[in-house]
Amino acid sequence: MRAVARGDRLRLVGRAAAAAFDALVPAACVGCRRGVAPDGPPLCALCRSRLPRLANPRCFRCAQPLGNLAAAAGEPVRCGTCEEWPDVLVAADAPFAFEGPVARTVRALKYDHWRALAPWMAGCMAPGAEAIASRIGEGAPWLVPVPLTPARLRERRFNQAGELARGLADRGVGSLGPFLDRLPGGGRQAGLRGALRRTNVQGRFRLRADPPDVCRSAIIIDDVLTTGATAIACAETLAEAGFRSVATVSFARTLRPLDGDESPTGAFAPNPSREESE
Repeated sequence: MRAVARGDRLRLVGRAAAAAFDALVPAACVGCRRGVAPDGPPLCALCRSRLPRLANPRCFRCAQPLGNLAAAAGEPVRCGTCEEWPDVLVAADAPFAFEGPVARTVRALKYDHWRALAPWMAGCMAPGAEAIASRIGEGAPWLVPVPLTPARLRERRFNQAGELARGLADRGVGSLGPFLDRLPGGGRQAGLRGALRRTNVQGRFRLRADPPDVCRSAIIIDDVLTTGATAIACAETLAEAGFRSVATVSFARTLRPLDGDESPTGAFAPNPSREESE
């Protein structure tokens, strides 16, 4: 029995060591699995060239690509779904659409524990985050990562949003502000749509401690923006603490189908024919 137990422990240690090595040094390109240089980007040059950037024009508030929606020259356009966002949540940005190699990159960080991806991903997010920081208030904003529940944090061993926020803070975008906790309960957001996403996170965030009484603007950092339900819940909690302007920046944005309801409450159902005519 002792020999079996010792063997089990050694196997566990071996798996843990292998996972730690893979997290620090991805052995292959996330997109195509070809080898990459240890000191270079975690995606090869070809896969980086194929990353699906969000198309323009976009909604100036939630960054949803507008497709065939036409905008008068020089006038900002809103897509309609973010009309339901609270006033405190003023802007959003993401460099990429959540599909193809971008989706694989997000999953590699979140589920495969490739933490070495986070600094590179943060570098892709930095230009948009810097532009938003200049829009939402004077001074550098607080960078507030979307927290995980204690159980999810134990399962993953790190918070992917926290790693992205740290990468942005290292680039001088703002100060790291882990002000939120996530209460147990609710389920995964992945796979939920529309109003179910809002219900799943409503009331699930609380302040960890009172933030310092300086610079009451914040950027919520996450890996993917879908309907904005998580960002809304976080922004509302920050507003209760006195934050006046909140934005959200993620690595990727899920594209909302123009023929279905993807609003955070379910109240908005776009009219495809009207959108095409505009």
